[in-house]
Amino acid sequence: MTGRIPPFGRLASALACWLILAACLAVCGCGARSAQRAQGGRLSPEAKQTYDYLVYQDMILRLQRLVRKENPSKQDMDEAYALQKKAAEALDKIIGSEPEPKLYAEKAGLYWNTEQIAEARQALKQGLERFPKDKTLNLYLANSYLVENRLQDAALTLGDYLGRAPDDHLARERLAQILLDTGQDARALDELKLIPGPERSAETLYLMARAQARLGQRRQAIETLKRSLEKDGDLIEAWAELAYQYELEKDYVSAEKTYNKILSLGELQDEVMIRLINLGLKMNNPEKALAVALNGPGTKAFVLDAAAVFLSEGFPAQASTVLDVLSAAKPVPSEYYFYKAVIAYEGENDPEKALAFLDKVPEEDRTRSQAIQFRAQIYLAMGRDSQALELMARGRRLYPGQNRFFLLEAAYWVDKKEYPAAKRIVDQGLELMPNDSELLFELGVVLEGQGDRTGGLAVMEKVIAKDPDHADALNYVGYTLADEGRDLDRALVLIETAVGQSPDNGYIIDSLAWVYFRLKRFGEAWTEIQRAVAIVGDDPIIWEHYGDIARAAGDRNKALKGYRNALKHQTEDPKRVRGKMDSL
Repeated sequence: MTGRIPPFGRLASALACWLILAACLAVCGCGARSAQRAQGGRLSPEAKQTYDYLVYQDMILRLQRLVRKENPSKQDMDEAYALQKKAAEALDKIIGSEPEPKLYAEKAGLYWNTEQIAEARQALKQGLERFPKDKTLNLYLANSYLVENRLQDAALTLGDYLGRAPDDHLARERLAQILLDTGQDARALDELKLIPGPERSAETLYLMARAQARLGQRRQAIETLKRSLEKDGDLIEAWAELAYQYELEKDYVSAEKTYNKILSLGELQDEVMIRLINLGLKMNNPEKALAVALNGPGTKAFVLDAAAVFLSEGFPAQASTVLDVLSAAKPVPSEYYFYKAVIAYEGENDPEKALAFLDKVPEEDRTRSQAIQFRAQIYLAMGRDSQALELMARGRRLYPGQNRFFLLEAAYWVDKKEYPAAKRIVDQGLELMPNDSELLFELGVVLEGQGDRTGGLAVMEKVIAKDPDHADALNYVGYTLADEGRDLDRALVLIETAVGQSPDNGYIIDSLAWVYFRLKRFGEAWTEIQRAVAIVGDDPIIWEHYGDIARAAGDRNKALKGYRNALKHQTEDPKRVRGKMDSL
């Protein structure tokens, strides 16, 4: 979350259903008053229940007026919390006399915000004690865990519910989605297969195809996606996945037709045009790719993305041509000069020309700090270390609230194995930004480099506590635990979460393979290590893992392949790798 929303402001999200309830209950007022008169001031149970509903309604309407204020005061906030408390008390009275699942859901809705999600969850659990099979309560409980990114708890909740309601296909789809998000592709596919064939929706088939694709069953995935689209030809996600799988199969003609189909549906225009540019280059047709780029929307974002594609595929001239679309703007966007510098440096191998373009980025421009960083990186590549260090120091002075210059210089010293100097820079950054997860991560790297693995691991745990979505820190801790052969269940959870954050990171996929190996789940380990080497084909550690996993699976030839590639890519311990080969 990028900004802090006032707590009372967050209550607004639950009001829509409350207002409908309020309208329905408005007709009950006269009945309550006449019941009171009829009994001399004492309410009958039915009238008392109606009265409690009206109190609840009043609290909700008053909450509504508060959250509509543009600039609520602290007094408004205090009043909002007081109203929330009274509304919950009124609901508790209603639940006490006539408990219904929807009332527990409404009580959870009162607390449905990031600060009070634990209270919402407690209300849902109370409801489930009485109504364990209620679909809404179970789904809301799973969602309460998703709010905190507790994917495993959400999956367990849905799994328990499906044990009681095995025919709830929508809940099973939701479970499969969570399993896919945590890298449990085989289990996700197994869950979806429990849905009978005739009852599989387009969404079910789409999720099955995603799981098949990630398990390396690409051709089956393509056929499953076709069946999905036969059921729902407007399912954009399935079209996009189909086009992507065609690309991976190098069936670029089919991929191009599929992307054009998406364009005809009027969806994802910019993204699809970028993919068509990329396809044109893969088909060795830069002229066609350039035509697509020049006929695009011409927005700054699209032009920059298109130029980046040409540059990454080794077509700097075309990248420069596309970028020149921005030169007609008045004033010329600073990104134009920045990207021209990138093209000059990376595409034309002309660092001096790149530096000249960086000089044109205005001093007051928001991209100026990036220009200074890039200039420092160019100086480092040119061997002008003193000038680079001077620029890094200048960047820290000009932008003390940005971590980029602290991280750049720390990485410089780490690369030279000057760990005390690296730690000094990181510590300076942490004095200014003590909760910066990237600086803390770099500190963990530095400590491990100094031989303090325990200290490094402790810092990485701190990073995870502050930023549960930090994929690199999750991977670091998970891999360390797996490598040491301890707390493997937690290691698996951490790495699966990291995969969910960065699903195409070959190093994290390698970690997933390695923890499966440590758990003796060799089939899953073999699936994942093949994915890892397909993405990162030049890492000796990953190839050594490939060899170890193949050996455990009894495949001597594949094991030899892994070890030979580890040696080819200069493993740090060739004696160990050769020993493994000899043992075969």
